[in-house]
Amino acid sequence: MDVKKYPLKVTLHKFGEMIYFSQLDLVKILERALRRAQLPLYFTQGYSPRVKLSFSNGLKLGVEGRIGVTFYFTENILLESLLEKLARQLPQGLEIITEPLE
Repeated sequence: MDVKKYPLKVTLHKFGEMIYFSQLDLVKILERALRRAQLPLYFTQGYSPRVKLSFSNGLKLGVEGRIGVTFYFTENILLESLLEKLARQLPQGLEIITEPLE
């Protein structure tokens, strides 16, 4: 049985103390925040399922910046709903912004 996935693209801003966290740490932090927000997450298929996320590129360690992130859900989620639920779960130094990535 195939589960339909609904992508939602956002821009993530990394600043402050979070610049010292690597890209792999960022993936773990986002995965935990998404789980705590109790959103209908889409998981990868296969032996070891993981929360499905896609990044437009990587941010270097020690650098402040913005990165495009695509989250995948099993239901259609409105951007406002995602911002409301996820903002409370993200650590200081990470925020989702609505401005498009240039």
